[in-house]
Amino acid sequence: MRILLVPSSDWNSPVPVRMKFIFGELAKKGYQIHVLRFCLKDSDFPGKIPPGFTVHSVPVPFAARLGEVIYYVLGFPLHLAAIRRIALDCRVDAIVTSNLLPGLAAALVGKFYDIPVIYDLVDYFPGFLRRYRVPRFLLPPLERILETILSVTAKRCRAIVTPSFSLGTLVRNRYLKSDGNLFVIPNGVDPEIFSPGKVDRNAARRKLGVSHEVIVGLVGTLEFWLDFDFVFRFLSNLRGLGITAKLMLVGSAPYGQAAVNKTIDSLKTKYSLGDSDIIACGLVPHEAVPELIAGMDICLLPFNSSVVAQTSCPIKLFEYLSMGKLIVSTPIIDVSRIAQDVAIMGNADVTAERVSARLLNANDASLASVTRRNIALRYSWSSVAEEFGNLVVRTLSQR
Repeated sequence: MRILLVPSSDWNSPVPVRMKFIFGELAKKGYQIHVLRFCLKDSDFPGKIPPGFTVHSVPVPFAARLGEVIYYVLGFPLHLAAIRRIALDCRVDAIVTSNLLPGLAAALVGKFYDIPVIYDLVDYFPGFLRRYRVPRFLLPPLERILETILSVTAKRCRAIVTPSFSLGTLVRNRYLKSDGNLFVIPNGVDPEIFSPGKVDRNAARRKLGVSHEVIVGLVGTLEFWLDFDFVFRFLSNLRGLGITAKLMLVGSAPYGQAAVNKTIDSLKTKYSLGDSDIIACGLVPHEAVPELIAGMDICLLPFNSSVVAQTSCPIKLFEYLSMGKLIVSTPIIDVSRIAQDVAIMGNADVTAERVSARLLNANDASLASVTRRNIALRYSWSSVAEEFGNLVVRTLSQR
C-alpha cells in the first residue's frame, strides 16, 4: 500500500512526532511511505530515511527565513502542486495529513482526484496563535480564519483521527455533523527502548552528577502550554517538606528561548531557588531520553488551562509510564483517563504532599512502577500502528 504523508512539521526536525513512529511501524509491514518534507530554516538536522520511506522536499525560496507562518502561506500553491504531483506520479492509495494549510491542500487534491484523505489532527491548531505572540486584538479574527480552514478540511476528509478523546469531542462539536468518520487513536511508546530494565538508574544519575537528591524531571518542548509556575512551586514545596530536590529540564524552546529563560529566572527568584537547583539539559536526541528519564524520581506533566493543553494526550505520558516513573500532573482529561490510578494529579501544593508520602513507602513505589509499565505496554507504537493501518484499509474499502 502506498501512502503520502503530509506531516505537522519538517520531517527532518529532531522533535519526535507520532507520524514517524506510526508509519515507521507500518513501513516494516510493507507499506510504501512517501513524505512531503517542509524545508524550514530551523531543521538543519540530517534526515535519516529508513527503509520503505521516500522523502520529497519542497523548498519555498526565501519564505522560510521570514518565519513559519509566512512559509506556509506563501508555500500553499507549491505544496498543493507537490501533493498533486506525488499523489498522481506515485499512484498513492491514500493521503494522511497532520498540518493546517498543507492539510487543506491535501484535502482538495484528495477530493478532486478521489484519493481518500485521513486527517490525523494531533493538536488544536487555532490555539497555536499564542506561540507567535499575536496581538490580542487580532486573536478573534485569526482564530475564526483557522477555524474555517479546519472545518473546510475536516469535511473533505474520509476520516478524522485525534490522539485524545477530549480533542475528538471538540472536533465533533465544532466541525462535524456526526462522529461517523471520527476516530480516537492514542499516542504510544516503544516499550523496548523505554524500558527500565535496559538502563542503569545509578549510572544515569552518576552521569548527571547527582546521588541522593530527588530529581524532578520535565521532558519536552518548553512551549506556551506549560505551567512553569506549577513546576517551580512544586519543587519549592518538596524542599519545604524536607526533601532535597532538584529540577531537570530536558528540551528547548524553539519559539522563544529568551522568553522562557526570563520566566525561569523570575521563578527561581520567586521561590528562592539557585542555579545549582536546576539541571538544564537542553535539546537532546530522542534516543538519549530513556537514560535521562531513568535518572529521574518524579516526572512532570505541568500543562496549563489552555485549550491546546487540555485537549492533549502527550507522548511523554506513555514514555514516563513505560519507564515505571512516578508522574505528577496538572489536571488533564486524557491523562486522568489513562493514568488516574498511578499518577498524582492536582495543584502544586496537594501533589507535593502526596509525593512526599509516596516517596517514604518503598514497597508501594515498587508495585506502582510495575503497574505503570503494564499500562504503557497497552499503548505500544506497534499496536497503535496496527489500529491506524486497519483504519486506512477500512477507509479504502469505502471508496
